[in-house]
Amino acid sequence: MSVVGSGRRSVFVAGLVGLLALLAAGCTGNIADPDGWSAPVLVDGLVLVQERPGELVALSLGDDGSSRVAWRFPEDAGLPAGLDPDDIDLEALYATPIVDGDDVYLAAYSGDVLAFSVESGTPRVRWLRRLSNHIVATPAYDAAGGMLYVATEAGQLVAVETGNGALGDPLALASERLWAQPALGAGTVYVGGLDEWVRAIDRSTLAERWSHRIGGAIAGDPIIDGDTLYVGAMDRAIYALDVLAEGAELWRFPGDGWFWARPLLVGETLYAATANGTVYALDARSGDELWHFGEEDSEVRGQPVLADGVLVLALRSGAVFGVDPATGDRLWREDLLDGELLADPLVLESGILYSTDNGDLVKVDPLSGAMTFVFERG
Repeated sequence: MSVVGSGRRSVFVAGLVGLLALLAAGCTGNIADPDGWSAPVLVDGLVLVQERPGELVALSLGDDGSSRVAWRFPEDAGLPAGLDPDDIDLEALYATPIVDGDDVYLAAYSGDVLAFSVESGTPRVRWLRRLSNHIVATPAYDAAGGMLYVATEAGQLVAVETGNGALGDPLALASERLWAQPALGAGTVYVGGLDEWVRAIDRSTLAERWSHRIGGAIAGDPIIDGDTLYVGAMDRAIYALDVLAEGAELWRFPGDGWFWARPLLVGETLYAATANGTVYALDARSGDELWHFGEEDSEVRGQPVLADGVLVLALRSGAVFGVDPATGDRLWREDLLDGELLADPLVLESGILYSTDNGDLVKVDPLSGAMTFVFERG
């Protein structure tokens, strides 16, 4: 089934809007006023979300929709000897914090990469390393190997040991920025760049195994399933690449706008959303369209999610839709009164959490769309 709002914009207008949006985000120069769009995460039973640029708040959520601040980072952090609180200026967090048990790993726009532990109930910094370039992409995390693979705005890939923060030599990869989170395969890390190239890098040696150029810049996170890498691009197409055949194209699907949001794979269905506010359900094996849904001209930056049998889609404008994942029928719509939605959501048993560009945290009921503000920045 196809549901399309009236007055669907032309290809030219949509492309122009998308181009202006990326220019505003800093694609052609350093981000003038970084604020970040990192997603909320769960650590030690607390929701960790960016309250202000470069500052995190840990929230204990009550069953009644209330919240209590447990601690803030870096304000409440314990620091190792030789590190002063003034030494931590993260500027902004575009990369989502990575959580493993009691440990949290941060990669900040400032170029700082650090680890802190909440084992004691409050954050204690274990190590901090400073790279020479800004970071927008969420690092890839190899828990078994104890490594972070950090992609930078200078087109470099840096391996960081999670135990002590030891840095490997940076690998110069791309001629343009790396904004997409690298994807981890068997012994390989796959990196997509704004220079339109997908590169397969050996995890142990950081040697390039192969590279494949697609038709557009890659700003959104690719995902990997078995031997297939799914990559959304700014040529209005999403690609399925065979990683065993040096990135050979299995299929490509043309959409109505840039594919920036991280796609969602459920079984053999791939849900992919565009910067024109449309979500497509595709057969992951063939790339054939099953249905598409779109009612409002506003970009989708956060990953669509499936919760309680409902596909939930959030637009930058603050409109949130519940969609039948089998048919594309709209089940409900709710709208934020204030704030934009840029980050991936956090799915909990009690609902779906979205962070706004205002630093607020909103809970959405996937069955009804009912919204509750569980934290409002003071």
